[in-house]
Amino acid sequence: MKQQWIFLTVLLTLSFNTWATSQAVLEETLYFDYQKSILDKTVAQKGMTGFTAFEQGLFVDALWDLAEEKSPEALTALDQVQTFTYSLFEKLRIGILRLKYRSAPNLPADLVTELENALREPNVDLKIVYNLAAYESELLAAGHDELIQIARGHQEYFSVADDAERRKELTTDVIADIFHNSPDVSAYMNGEYVKAVKIFMFCRSNRIYPCLMTMKDVHGEVVRNADGTLWTHKALASAKTGLPSYTRNGNTPTGVMTIDSVMPAADQQISFGKQRRMILNFIPKSKDEALLRSLLPDSSKSEDWWKAGTTARDIGRNLLRIHGTGKINPDPSVPYFPFMRTSGCISQRENTYGDTTYTDQRDLLDAVMTALDYTPAFENEPKIKGILYIVEIDDTDEIVTPEALQSFGIE
Repeated sequence: MKQQWIFLTVLLTLSFNTWATSQAVLEETLYFDYQKSILDKTVAQKGMTGFTAFEQGLFVDALWDLAEEKSPEALTALDQVQTFTYSLFEKLRIGILRLKYRSAPNLPADLVTELENALREPNVDLKIVYNLAAYESELLAAGHDELIQIARGHQEYFSVADDAERRKELTTDVIADIFHNSPDVSAYMNGEYVKAVKIFMFCRSNRIYPCLMTMKDVHGEVVRNADGTLWTHKALASAKTGLPSYTRNGNTPTGVMTIDSVMPAADQQISFGKQRRMILNFIPKSKDEALLRSLLPDSSKSEDWWKAGTTARDIGRNLLRIHGTGKINPDPSVPYFPFMRTSGCISQRENTYGDTTYTDQRDLLDAVMTALDYTPAFENEPKIKGILYIVEIDDTDEIVTPEALQSFGIE
């Protein structure tokens, strides 16, 4: 595995311009390799010495996702994995999985002791605090009241425990400001995103209703259709688990992310569709979130609509994408039909329903390339670069429409 990692790192450095892109490709490559090893029942080696924290995280991600799908191979692997060389955070995640899917009565006593000692340290890994909060009900049901009580001594616990997605409703002016007055980005990351688009995705708090994207081009101008009307594009940010964004495979978190190219190939087409998927990355952590705040208009800096994204980042969410699907939605009665819900990514409509064929991912890729002043072509897709704002506008149980955005002065 070490040699594979070194080979991939060198290859990706040569093939892509940014670290963010190469990191995303490396993560996906390892993630699917680990899923294959679980399904092929060659998983025993994954508990051996030399399995780095980075690899451990992706392996547990792969195991977690297969366990949620009730994969027999994953449930067997969950019993077999030896965690004595794992980081404390990954030991906790394995313990939570065993509570959820293997009917374990509680966490092992030595793990509880290790967690309690870590929580008493001044510089505890916040991912541990966040995950204890996210799975509070399961841990309390298992009798870990003292562990939860100690974790509650950390202020960060409550950014999850109080449900980071139930925030106060934004005013019309704040929402309009996000679109009309998003700041110049020339100082962000040494100008890395000066030649980028900005995509604004407006959602309802109930994510079973599709969101609506608008966009500003590389020159900062609002993208419009040929007739002068506002360009819009439907998308869904809803998890099939129905869970909030601070849990793995929960809804796509609100906040600000970067769009960093596309995956090299349109593979995994049943899950991701026929077109290449766009790579999403969280804004890196910084003191007082100065980096992220630099991308916000002044009226949003004192708001908390974007904090769900920082919590999701700090709890360890990853592998977020904008992608299509090879799956067919068989239920026209659901509000998001014909979209497919995902494991937390932003989804696009694809496939044919009756007389209508949807090509949303293709349309979005082409629109973004055009807004970047590139010819919409396969060879230009890796040049895609942008900043994505995901905003919940209210709790109305309706699809977001262009008419809904007009009430915020976005037209």
